[in-house]
Amino acid sequence: MSAREIHVIVVGVSVAGIKVAKTLATFGKSGGYPNLRITLIDRNAYHYHALGAPRSIVDKEFGKKLIFPLSTLLTPHEADPYSPKHRFIHAELTSVSATNVILSDGQSLPFDYLVLSTGARNRLPANLRSSTIADAQEEAARMHDSVARAQSILIVGGGAVGVEMAGEIGHAYPDKTVTLVHSGPRLLPLNFKPAISEGAVAKLKKVGVTVHLNEKISIPTDIPFDCTIRPLTLTGVSGREYTSDLQILVTGTQLHTEYMESLESALGIPLRDSRGAILVNKYLQLDSPQFTNIFVPGDVNNLPAGAKFALKAAEQATNVAQNLISLIKAPETGKPVTLKPWDGSLMNLILVPIGRNMGVFQGMGLTLGNSWLGDVMARNMKGKDYFLSQKEKDFPPRKP
Repeated sequence: MSAREIHVIVVGVSVAGIKVAKTLATFGKSGGYPNLRITLIDRNAYHYHALGAPRSIVDKEFGKKLIFPLSTLLTPHEADPYSPKHRFIHAELTSVSATNVILSDGQSLPFDYLVLSTGARNRLPANLRSSTIADAQEEAARMHDSVARAQSILIVGGGAVGVEMAGEIGHAYPDKTVTLVHSGPRLLPLNFKPAISEGAVAKLKKVGVTVHLNEKISIPTDIPFDCTIRPLTLTGVSGREYTSDLQILVTGTQLHTEYMESLESALGIPLRDSRGAILVNKYLQLDSPQFTNIFVPGDVNNLPAGAKFALKAAEQATNVAQNLISLIKAPETGKPVTLKPWDGSLMNLILVPIGRNMGVFQGMGLTLGNSWLGDVMARNMKGKDYFLSQKEKDFPPRKP
C-alpha cells in the first residue's frame, strides 16, 4: 500500500470526465492508494445526459431524469466514507499553469495530474445553459413547453441530433408543421453510406417532417435562438422563405478553451488549433513534452470529427485513465512507464431513432436505412430511453 498523497484534478464532468474520475477513484480504493484524491470541477452543478435531449423536448418527465447532481458522483468510491478524499467544486476554470488551476471563485489548486475534459457546447435545446440544478430543470421544462405550444417548427441542421429532434416532434405532434433544413447534400455525417441518409429522409416523411437538402439558412446574429417561441421568417440561399413559430438550431458546437491562454503565453507556443481545440499527442497528453501529466480526452481535443462521439469520448477516457494509473504506480514499481497510445479509431457506427418506432442503423457490417430492421435496431438499442438507463449506473441512486 502506498502512503503517497496524489491529487488528480478533472475539469469538465461529462462523458469523458465521468469515466476518468470513476476509474481512478475505483483504482484508489482497491489498488492500494488510499491517499489518491480526485477533485472534480465543472461550471454546472449537474451532468446533463445530452443524448436524451431529443426525447426531452416532447416528454417533460423524461427530461427531468436527464439531470444528475455532480456532488455525489464519487461518494460510493471513497476508500473511507467517514474521511472522504474526493470533492466537487462548482466553478469555472479560468486559467492553467504548470502546477495549478485557477477557478472563477478565486481558488488556486495545485495538481499532480490534470485532466481537461471540458467538451464542446451545443446550442439549445441540444444542451442546457443553466448553472444550477433548479435552473436547469426549469430550462428543460421551458423548452418542452415551447415545442408543445408551437404550431410550426423549423429545425436547422441535419446531423444525428437534428434528425432525432425532428423525428421525435413529428411523432409526438402529428398536427404540427415540422421542417428540417440541412446545408449538405444528404442527412447525417458524410462518412456513413448514402442509404442511411435516404432511409432517414423517407422515415422522417412518414412522421410528417418536410426535409430540404442543399439549403443554407441565413441566421441573424441578433436573435438568441434559445428555444423560445418567436414567429420568424428565415431565408435560404435558394431564396425560399421558411416561416415558423419556433426555430431550433442544431448546427455545430463551440469550444471554450480560453483558460489555455495563460499557459500559452508563459510558454510562448500555441497549444490550441485555429478552432480552439487543445493539441494532443498520441497518448492524449497535452502536445508539449514538459506536460506529460496533463491529459485531454473528448470533444475539447484536436482529434478528427470522427472521434467526436460519446462512445469515442468514453474510449479516450478509458485510455487516459489507464495511462494515469501507469504513471501513478511507477514510483512503487521502479519500472519504466510504458503508456498506451490512443488507437486513433474513428466512429463507424451510427444509430438514429426517428420517432418512437423507426430509425436507421449502420454498423457491424450492416447498412439499414429504409429497412424495417433499422427500425428494430434503433428502437430497441437507443430509442427506448436514449441510453438513460446506462447513464443512471454512473451515479448513486436518486433520492425518492
